Amino acid sequence: MKEIEVKILDIDVEDIRNKLLTLGAEKIFDGEVHAFAFDLPNNNFHENGSFVRVRKVGDKAELCFKGKKEDSQFKSQEEIEVNVSEFMTTVKILENIGLKKFHDGKKHRESYKIENTRFEIDNWEKVDPFLEIEAPTEEIVKEYVEKLGFTMEQAVNWSYLEIEKHYDKNGQEN
Repeated sequence: MKEIEVKILDIDVEDIRNKLLTLGAEKIFDGEVHAFAFDLPNNNFHENGSFVRVRKVGDKAELCFKGKKEDSQFKSQEEIEVNVSEFMTTVKILENIGLKKFHDGKKHRESYKIENTRFEIDNWEKVDPFLEIEAPTEEIVKEYVEKLGFTMEQAVNWSYLEIEKHYDKNGQEN
């Protein structure tokens, strides 16, 4: 499956929360997310713009392959994801088969949904709160960017690593 998304940085969380509820969004998750990203020992995934992720979302665990990000105004890339029963056991399996961990991220996430569109409000110590909008098409992503009072010029197609690089350790923009 291909994910199509954008992120809006430096949001007013309460304002976004209220706008989402006014649009009829259903809150589907509110809790902690912990994720590890892995690469091959020779960095072959990274060189191709890909990686493997193991993520714990509340009590659920997921294993995911993220393909190369396409060059676009939207973050668009292949995403193959499966639920797994044990977060840390899956991490150990990947390490034991030789993958190397290159990122460890923890954040608080609020997730909302309107039909087949997801909205994630992420809050973590390294960056200011931001909103991710993910939908099946670029047109739907753009529609919700505008419905929430933003423009596509305010949207970024960055990965989480790119967002981290945008901020220094004190949460200040570079």
